[in-house]
Amino acid sequence: MPGAGWFCKVPGAVFEAEAGAGQRVPEGTARVVVEEYPLPQQHEQVLRELTDAVRESADALRQGGGWTGGAGLEAVLALDAAMARRGVRVRAVYPRALLAVPRHAAHLRQVSDAGVSVRVLDHVPHDLLVFDGETACLTSGQACGADEPAPPLVRVRGPLLAASFAAIYESYWQRATPLSRTSAGPHHAQLSAREREVIRLMTNGYSDDRIARKLGITTPDVQSVMTALMERLDAGSRFEAGYKLAREVDPRDL
Repeated sequence: MPGAGWFCKVPGAVFEAEAGAGQRVPEGTARVVVEEYPLPQQHEQVLRELTDAVRESADALRQGGGWTGGAGLEAVLALDAAMARRGVRVRAVYPRALLAVPRHAAHLRQVSDAGVSVRVLDHVPHDLLVFDGETACLTSGQACGADEPAPPLVRVRGPLLAASFAAIYESYWQRATPLSRTSAGPHHAQLSAREREVIRLMTNGYSDDRIARKLGITTPDVQSVMTALMERLDAGSRFEAGYKLAREVDPRDL
């Protein structure tokens, strides 16, 4: 069918189709390759290949703390951070319920600090990764329990189908809530009333002297507040402290 794309037969494919006898693939027709990888070590190899090759964007729906059946939390974080450092736009949507689990909530903060745009959603139906709008990875099922094997990883290559997965991802992204707009994170929860006042004035461009006059305190008091914030945020400068706070504090809460 002209314009509908052609499927390329590959070893282990979950869907196979090719031109019939006497037919030829039209020139310029987009090809689609669908492959299945049943083993966890294959999952990790495929994901590393994709993250190394991605040029512009990497979008993820993740049901749990890491990619199903593959790498754990730290490996996923390393892959995401490596892409973000190269200038790739990296986005991830996680279930909101993870915020109630300290280990997973801390992981989401680490992912955000690594340069990934993180949002949460009440329900994430399945794992999905979309790279450059041309390649999609998803799982073809769910493991029934801890002792069950990981579900196979399915990779779809070619813009014909990948564009549909990208559109599905975008619909979830638009409905999700930015991590910074969720319940207060650890730094946000520890802010005192004085710290909130200093941060609010600082973000409005006030100097230390002007903040001190506005609040009726001394300039060293303002500097002490900022020093304490930098230590708590593990920030080497005011700029870094402001960057970290901006990622998790809603200005409306100051």
